[in-house]
Amino acid sequence: MVTFILVILFAIFASFESASYGLYELRINKNKAGGILLLLLSLIGLVFPIVTYLNI
Repeated sequence: MVTFILVILFAIFASFESASYGLYELRINKNKAGGILLLLLSLIGLVFPIVTYLNI
């Protein structure tokens, strides 16, 4: 149970960091493709570890 909580916390932290950089790319650098791709990857990075951990 403790490892599951750690997986969730790490996934949330990593997703938050990459989503904030994706927003930076969208707003500051005006890079729509890079920003949208980073936001999409951060969403996948949030969901994938949790689903994988639950399927074990």
